[in-house]
Amino acid sequence: MMYYSERNGIYFVEGPVPGSRTLCPISSELNDFFSQNQLKTLDDLKDRMTHLVKSKGGNAVLSFKYGQRTTFWKSLFGMDNVHWYGTGMIAQIDPSALR
Repeated sequence: MMYYSERNGIYFVEGPVPGSRTLCPISSELNDFFSQNQLKTLDDLKDRMTHLVKSKGGNAVLSFKYGQRTTFWKSLFGMDNVHWYGTGMIAQIDPSALR
């Protein structure tokens, strides 16, 4: 059994899915210069990624990896220096393959 979640019709799968069709890599982050990124959540990151996935004709992000990092430049100005990032492969999958 593989771990996955669904957000706005897009599946985020932490691994490959048999029979999937990969389309292209995806990389996104919540690192807006004048916003409080540490107050954002993983759901906010997924919301941003769903728009990219849908625009490429996919319904999933495979090998989904995510986390938070700190940035040096914003810390120089006393600003929030933590932001979310996510990477993976945009793909088309049959959702029944997840069960």
